Amino acid sequence: MLTVDAPSSGVRDRERRAGFRLPPGVGPVNLTGRQAPAIPPLQPGQSVLFDALLHHAPTWDDIAWLQSITRLPVLLKGVLHPSDARQAVAVGAAGLIVSNHGGRTLDTAPATASALPRVVQAAGGAMPVLVDGGIRRGTDILKAMALGASAVLVGRPAVWGLAHAGAAGVAHVLRLLRDELEIAMALTGCATLAEASPALLDADAIADSRG
Repeated sequence: MLTVDAPSSGVRDRERRAGFRLPPGVGPVNLTGRQAPAIPPLQPGQSVLFDALLHHAPTWDDIAWLQSITRLPVLLKGVLHPSDARQAVAVGAAGLIVSNHGGRTLDTAPATASALPRVVQAAGGAMPVLVDGGIRRGTDILKAMALGASAVLVGRPAVWGLAHAGAAGVAHVLRLLRDELEIAMALTGCATLAEASPALLDADAIADSRG
């Protein structure tokens, strides 16, 4: 999974107010021993972000290169616009993840539920489209599937379960979500997830389909 829309961290006011910092010795293990890209000397008036950091941001060519050196599937996370979905199809990405990173990166980014149908349509069935953000109950999973998602990703609930009871807490969260999803499917007449469609979210369409 490669995050493609966050070359810089967003403005996270809550973390700043809380004084959050990673504890000493905690960091990305896959980058251990690697140095951050050097920032070239800047002229007066130049920006560290625009004249330095963004020069190292990944491009579509980098994604093609990454796919050429691994046999693992490369999924692109952070796709919210149909044009990016079409470009991902063109470079042969293995899948897309519709995500706004919990609204913590760009606070006015569209909700994933709003972006999902357009991204799914643009992908045209060429690859699976996953979604995260706001998945708190089984009904949220069913709604995401009805909007065209191939699967959902769960972040905070799993972290809360882990913090409370370790691996058993995570298993409990997943079990709750599955139970709630099955009940929601039964109550909406879906024998399989393949039967979930946008009509589930449109009262008028449901009434018309039942005559």
